[in-house]
Parts: sequence; structure tokens; C-alpha cells
Amino acid sequence: MKDSISLKQFAKLISMQTTVSYADVTAVLVSMQENMVIELQRGNQIDFGELGKFRLQLTCEGAATAAEFKSDINIKGVNIQFIPGSDLANIFTGMEFEQVASRAVQKAALKAEKEGAKTLDIEEAKKKPNKDNASSGDNTSGGNTSGEQTGGTGSTGNGDTGDGLE
Repeated sequence: MKDSISLKQFAKLISMQTTVSYADVTAVLVSMQENMVIELQRGNQIDFGELGKFRLQLTCEGAATAAEFKSDINIKGVNIQFIPGSDLANIFTGMEFEQVASRAVQKAALKAEKEGAKTLDIEEAKKKPNKDNASSGDNTSGGNTSGEQTGGTGSTGNGDTGDGLE
């Protein structure tokens, strides 16, 4: 994951690309969110056409017989399952990935460059917790901050070093 976008930011993007006002887009998105929760709780699947479908998925512990199955005991959790539509499912076919430095190293390099430093201790940069890593608990992925798809070898990052893929 490169970044996160808020509902407010998403609504603003949509309003800038359409003739619909920001207030109307926000109202529709908030209503969509509220109604998705209601419909999922009712046990319904929500079909967004080419975007995909949303439905609930239970995680359960089995029982020897149907008579022995007790929902309050055997059901351990509920997840929202997303099944992408055909267009969305195929949109990433053929993408290539490029390995990049971890966010911690990128941040340290930018700071060192601004301070005019000539060298950077990468191992030390990986050890220093920053507020982004501390709050998200994610210290293993890097990112292409340009927002563009990049070519590469398709190799994967090493979770021990904090290198990651975008």
C-alpha cells in the first residue's frame, strides 16, 4: 500500500471529475457506506457491477453434526469478502513491480539530503521507529511515490530488511 485516501478526499476527486457537487458526492458515499452495512447485516450480497461484489463470510469451528452446531459457539468471526468484477480482476494482469527502499530508509534519505549529509547508515535508519511505522505497525513495505506503474524484475522484497514492493 502506497498511501491512504479519506472519504473526503475521494469525494473531492469524484466531484472534480464530474458535474456532481462535493456535497452531493459525499452524501451518496456516506449513504452507500451506511446502506452497505445494513444490507450485509441482512445477509445480502451487494453487486456493484464491474467493480465487484461484497458479501459476508463467516469463520467457523466445525461441529460433528448439524445438530451440534451452535452459532454463538462455533462462529468465530465475520469478514467482508470482496470479489472483483471481471474488468477489475484483470486490470493488474501484466503489471511489473520494482523493488524500492523501505519507507524508513526513504524518509531517512530525504532527511539526510535536506540536512546536506554525504552518507546515510541504512541499518540505523531501519532501526529508528518513526511515527508512520509506529502507528501503522507496518515496517515492511516501500513505495513508488510517483504514482506511476514502474517496470522491474518482479522480484519480491525481503521482510527482514524492510524492503518492499509497490
